[in-house]
Amino acid sequence: MRTSPLGTTGEDVSALCLGTMYFGSSVDEATSFRILDRYYEAGGRFLDTANIYATWVEGHDEPASEPLLARWLDERGVRDEMTIATKVGFGYGNVERSLDPDTIRREVQRSRGRLGVETIDLLYTHVDDPDTPLVETMRTLAALVDDGVVRHLGASNYPAWRLGRANQLATERDWPRFECVQPRFSYLIPDRDADFDAQLPTTDELIDYCDQDDLTVLPYSPTLQGCYGRDDRPIPDGYVRTENRLKLRLVEELAERKGVDGNAIALAWMVERDQPTVPVTGVSSVEQLEQNLAALDVSFTDEEQRRLDSIERYGFQSWEQREE
Repeated sequence: MRTSPLGTTGEDVSALCLGTMYFGSSVDEATSFRILDRYYEAGGRFLDTANIYATWVEGHDEPASEPLLARWLDERGVRDEMTIATKVGFGYGNVERSLDPDTIRREVQRSRGRLGVETIDLLYTHVDDPDTPLVETMRTLAALVDDGVVRHLGASNYPAWRLGRANQLATERDWPRFECVQPRFSYLIPDRDADFDAQLPTTDELIDYCDQDDLTVLPYSPTLQGCYGRDDRPIPDGYVRTENRLKLRLVEELAERKGVDGNAIALAWMVERDQPTVPVTGVSSVEQLEQNLAALDVSFTDEEQRRLDSIERYGFQSWEQREE
């Protein structure tokens, strides 16, 4: 599997990250192991989880994804080959939604125990916390990196100005910065007033900031629950607009031309972006994983790329682009 740079760390990660949100809960252990094995066989070495996954599923009050990954890593003996990302910040059980120093330290320790690892490769703050001063959050994260408990930092569900401010604070104090961001991001663009609760959609400002400061973008929900390639998955609420209908029409055309699932076209568009972009793909079967892996074999002609980008896209065009 090809790779993509992780921010300015000098390290690369797999071009597709495997999201494991429902592993051990909605997706049973045997199926989860088959998916993980196939991903590994395809060259994938980047796994994404969180301390809360998936405590909202009936019968799973305690985190299930991290412990399942621990069992798979141990049984397969591949820990040293994998980049493991997890998250803290959202509430679950008796844990409050917070990024105060005590909560971060406690939850990181619990995640390390559940994952069975000494060091978390990539730790995300899962959601912004306006009630805790950013400097306190960044100081705590810096200490975790300094202690060798965490290697790299990422943020999820942050507005661009808060992400930029956090990294400015880190730079001023010679602390590690957020090297990547995980927003709700797909080829279709939602309505401005669409409500996704705590899930923060991508914005022009976020994409521009990441481009200017070399942060890697890791889109979650990149296929919008499969709407690009499944007849039983219509365009989700919040995305029903003329531009998106045009986009879906183009995706369907390209999928037929290239002999792949429409979801593979959407993923390939992300992987092929000039800005380092690593989709976090969640699947519940090996078949779905195979359809997503097919994205890595898709390439677009210059004209196809122009058409994909011309309907509507995130970010701010340069003056050179406008003149074209």
